[in-house]
Amino acid sequence: MYLILMPLEKLCATKDIPVNGVKKFNIRNYDIAVFNVEDEFYAIDRKCTHMKGNLAKGKVEGTSVKCPLHGAEFNLKTGELLIHPGTIAGWFKKAKNTTVYKTKVKNNELYVDLPQVVVD
Repeated sequence: MYLILMPLEKLCATKDIPVNGVKKFNIRNYDIAVFNVEDEFYAIDRKCTHMKGNLAKGKVEGTSVKCPLHGAEFNLKTGELLIHPGTIAGWFKKAKNTTVYKTKVKNNELYVDLPQVVVD
């Protein structure tokens, strides 16, 4: 088994995502939404785990985001599902926790740590 170490991926300048703003990125087939909450950056999968709603268009309150489709709510720090979808659609397809990605600010540039690639 080989482990291919991937360097941090540069996303943008920190000023490109204003306070309380969000920006979406597609890097190495990862579809990510990056939120700036009071100058803290949080990166999660952009698509909701319930019905693939666009979390970049969701309502942010503190460090949680609510999916605009059916109301599933996720913690931006941990990816934990806080509130299940509040519609009948939630009865048929359950939401689950989402993936979070570690972010790093260096010289006013924002980076994200994507999963490493393992090759057998």
